[in-house]
Amino acid sequence: MGTVLLPRDLAKKDLSPYKRSIMRDEIRPPLIKIVSGGQTGADRAGLDWSLAHGIPAGGWCPRGRRAEDGTIPSRYPLEETPSEDYAERTLWNVRDSDGTVIFTVGSALSGGSRLASQEATRLRKPWIHLHEGTPCAAQKLRTFLEEHRIRVLNVAGSRASREPKVSRLVWLTLEEALFPRFFTQEFPAAEASGHASGPTADAIEIRGLWLESRIGITEEERRRMQPLRVSLRLEVADLSAAARSDRIEETVDYDELAREVQGVAGARPRNLLERLAEEIAAAVLCRPMVTSVTVFLEKFPLPRAEGVAISLRRNRVDSFPSVPKPPKDADGLSQELPLS
Repeated sequence: MGTVLLPRDLAKKDLSPYKRSIMRDEIRPPLIKIVSGGQTGADRAGLDWSLAHGIPAGGWCPRGRRAEDGTIPSRYPLEETPSEDYAERTLWNVRDSDGTVIFTVGSALSGGSRLASQEATRLRKPWIHLHEGTPCAAQKLRTFLEEHRIRVLNVAGSRASREPKVSRLVWLTLEEALFPRFFTQEFPAAEASGHASGPTADAIEIRGLWLESRIGITEEERRRMQPLRVSLRLEVADLSAAARSDRIEETVDYDELAREVQGVAGARPRNLLERLAEEIAAAVLCRPMVTSVTVFLEKFPLPRAEGVAISLRRNRVDSFPSVPKPPKDADGLSQELPLS
């Protein structure tokens, strides 16, 4: 099964019940729970992803909820082992799950990751090691879950102090393996929407860019970084000059734009997706070549829905609200987060 395409007659209706039934069908059976030991890095990324998608989470952690950064936060529903030893909870999580996935950035296993693999082998339980260089990691994980009929998955791997980028690897691999896109945004053609900027109205699209932002109505939401996804359609007057010269200076630098959009998202807390989408549109329209932009911004999940999406279109002639320029060193961006 691939990307979920919503019928056009549902495009303007309340999608929550329809979309929730789709998502239940799309998640790869028979997974019902994710467990981990609650350590920073891979463990917590697995729990965060599970909780964000409404999948039950749990597992064993050391007595006193011990972790390298202090006490494991209470939002993680973990049970304590009799011992403060990390090894005990590692062994128990392997024992009490149907299979284990071990995430590392590097290709070598060490410490608790190696112990988890050894215990799984000893108990003759299936396990798989995925690292940054693993080709088709999401497909391999999906196949692993299906072939072994994994119902309870143990997520293990590197701690954040050892491999800061492991959280991002865990989140994106689980997302790609288990869930399709929230739904596919079909950008309207400029001519069809009546907003063509000129005789050619060429366009550049950036799809599925992951962002991090402190955003939400509650103070708790605004204190922590959350994963968002944005797609952009940039209408430009003419791309023929870039086609002839093959020079980046004749078009929009996609990589530079992506980094700027990520910077805007992470710069400061906000209440509403609408505000962030407006600021992203304003940043895009600062580029002289861009005459209009469509922003499609997604956030997951809501209390009674799988997610919410904001779509807006702005032209260069539109007036924007006063948008403060993001600071060079935005607070909160130095720490490692699920998608950093």
